[in-house]
Amino acid sequence: MLTKKTHIGTNVNFNGFRVYGNGDVTIGDNFHSGSGCFIITQVHNYQGESIPYDSTYLYKTVTIEDNVWFGMNVSVLSGCTIGEGAILQAGSVVVSDIPKLGIAGGNPAKVFKYRDSEHYFDLKNNGKFH
Repeated sequence: MLTKKTHIGTNVNFNGFRVYGNGDVTIGDNFHSGSGCFIITQVHNYQGESIPYDSTYLYKTVTIEDNVWFGMNVSVLSGCTIGEGAILQAGSVVVSDIPKLGIAGGNPAKVFKYRDSEHYFDLKNNGKFH
């Protein structure tokens, strides 16, 4: 389930994916996800008029650039950008930006490896998309 503020590119494949909240989401071309993935684009205002939070929400953008792949059950929290060609390991919780070509996993998701950039750009330049 997507929101009206979700903008998707071409050749996008969702295998169970939800967007929660009223923030903007941009998903680039050739995105693929495993089942159980979601994005949260709003958070409660914990610095407002009451505790633990007040009745207002803060909305933040999530950007997923081209050619990104999510394993199963990846969670992305508000305000994150996931760079071109990144891979998120199953079960990852993304709380901060993931750089271009980064391969990340865990909670919180941390980059542990990078794609081979020469190989990646050779495939991209030759139109080899799944």
